[in-house]
Amino acid sequence: ELKMLPKGNKNTFNITIDMPEGTPLEVTDIVTREIGDVLRRHPMVTDYETYVGMAGPVDFNGMLRGSTVKQGPHVAEIRVNLVDKRERHIKSAEIVLQLRDWLRPVQERHPGANIKLVEDPPGPPVRATLLGEIYGPDYETARRLAKAVRAAFEQTWDVVDIDDSVGDDQIQYRVTVDKEKAAAAGVDTESVAALLRDFVAGFDIGKLHAVHERHAVAIHVQLPRRFRIAPRDLDRLFITTASGARIPVATIARVEEVVAPKPIYTKDGFPVVYVSGEPATGSQVYPLLDLDRRLDGAELLPGTTLSTGGMGFTRATPDPAFDYQMLWEGEMRLTLDVFRDLGAAFMVAIVLIYLLLVAYYGSFALPIIVMGAIPLTMIGIFPGHLITQQPFTATSMIGMIALAGIVVRNSVLLIDFILDNRARGVDLKTAVLEAGAVRTRPILLTALAVIAGTSIMISDPVFGGLGVSMAFGTFASTLLTLFVIPLIYYLWQRKRPEAAAEPPCNL
Repeated sequence: ELKMLPKGNKNTFNITIDMPEGTPLEVTDIVTREIGDVLRRHPMVTDYETYVGMAGPVDFNGMLRGSTVKQGPHVAEIRVNLVDKRERHIKSAEIVLQLRDWLRPVQERHPGANIKLVEDPPGPPVRATLLGEIYGPDYETARRLAKAVRAAFEQTWDVVDIDDSVGDDQIQYRVTVDKEKAAAAGVDTESVAALLRDFVAGFDIGKLHAVHERHAVAIHVQLPRRFRIAPRDLDRLFITTASGARIPVATIARVEEVVAPKPIYTKDGFPVVYVSGEPATGSQVYPLLDLDRRLDGAELLPGTTLSTGGMGFTRATPDPAFDYQMLWEGEMRLTLDVFRDLGAAFMVAIVLIYLLLVAYYGSFALPIIVMGAIPLTMIGIFPGHLITQQPFTATSMIGMIALAGIVVRNSVLLIDFILDNRARGVDLKTAVLEAGAVRTRPILLTALAVIAGTSIMISDPVFGGLGVSMAFGTFASTLLTLFVIPLIYYLWQRKRPEAAAEPPCNL
């Protein structure tokens, strides 16, 4: 399995609740309390804190995801603390997976609630693990495309916590004052606005100086909620004209039911619509490849085709002037960037090792044979990840780069011994056989030291890939180097006359 970094074993995680905009605080609190009832039943949960109508404590992950700036009666956040990782037998990722199933009945009772279980990432945080950015010439069409892409996310295996930046339509009541009628009645628009503000929010009529209070207490007058929840309540409002007469507000104003405007997001100066998701159990690479195959070139709306991009090793630049396109971001972009940089570093390391060996042996061909031990590490690295059930991560790639220098040392020991024997007049076959026999003990001892020192990292959730690469790569390369490198040298030199044997090299 390929991914940036595996999920870490943390002592805490967050639950974010996004209700439809306009949801009363009491309803959001009910959903939050039901989630809390589920959390209390889990034996690995020690305690939790709820924040209803506001964001929780600021953390780096929340800042990048934008959850720290959320506020309003329709949002809530729960910070869940777990039993210390040294005292429990399961990882935090497994606990979160269990709680997803336990919270399914709550989700079914409240279908409008978007409940997301957010784990702190082991590496750099991103806006979302699976993140699609939709660009296009018309923002409203891009929003409708986002809904279609979200439906595709919901039909993809292992994708949970699906969300988008569009949001649901919210009904808004707009009071429009007929300025001609208001002027004829001797009423200005500001007076109507002040009356409506007092009608909805109330107003202070004074302050009360209580004995047991340090500061004066405001006396706030406000109508009960049952009298100010419907547009028809406007018929019961009266306003005083310039002549002192009282007329109904409904005679100079009307109530219109409209859809509330939605926020417009931009990135690098381009309007963008986000669709996000999280993998429940595995890597994000495989559901993302499936989504990319299904969405690239698909006609999601009549007459509108969506193209996908952002899967290369270089960042793609959006071109929303004429076409609609979706660029993949999130952890996939981070994974591609990291593996691109590490791959370039690996190639630089190979070139530097080759140049050092050319300078040492004074030959361009012999260093290639010596460096034959490097690809032999692959024979141990990939089966090692399969045996230990570890994903191939960025730390695994770092282990591969480190092994390049370690395993070349084994080849140098063998080739140097062969060259020394041949310089003393020993025939080619005998020199090759003696090199394998004499150098086996020091090579195995140093290899076992590397394996013993790095195998303790295999169980680590983040650096396990580094331990697997170092331990299994060293094991396979060492055993094969003892046979493959002398054999390749023998096949290379056997048709040459003994006089053409290369002289020994002394540093």
